[in-house]
Amino acid sequence: MIGLKRGTVKLNEYDPNWHRSFVQEAKKLKRVFGQDALNIQHVGSTAIRGILAKPIIDIGIIVPSLRIAKSYTKKLKDIGYELKPEDKKERLFFTKGPAEKRTHYLHLGKIGSGYVEDMISFRDYLLEHKDIAKQYSQLKTKLAEKYKDAREVYAQKKKKMIEQIIKRTGKV
Repeated sequence: MIGLKRGTVKLNEYDPNWHRSFVQEAKKLKRVFGQDALNIQHVGSTAIRGILAKPIIDIGIIVPSLRIAKSYTKKLKDIGYELKPEDKKERLFFTKGPAEKRTHYLHLGKIGSGYVEDMISFRDYLLEHKDIAKQYSQLKTKLAEKYKDAREVYAQKKKKMIEQIIKRTGKV
């Protein structure tokens, strides 16, 4: 099952349906973007077997430019994605699903910006280093208990460990 109320934190055990959902969405997104989708990846904790995750599928797409990517906003809306205003100039961020049950997050990053590339490196590092993945999952559990109704605080508190792991990947 996927979906979570906006602003809340609830962690679930890995569900193989998460990968199936990603595959279905990736096909739709490839039809929307065509050649402008340089790389479509399942990122975030739902892509990592063995760790707890919010049941929202994170998808990262590397695009040639954000200007080009923004031109697909109408087509993305037609398949359920809504562009969210962002304070980060290196990405475009879309959500899918109503506020009561967000199901997918779509992160578009320009090639070479590092935004989506870092998400991929983070995922790959945790897939290769099960001990670190377990530590990350434990941190998430503690934070989810404390900040179950404050997702922004939860995300901020994870940031330090995420940044440390990305540095370990050597991609920074």
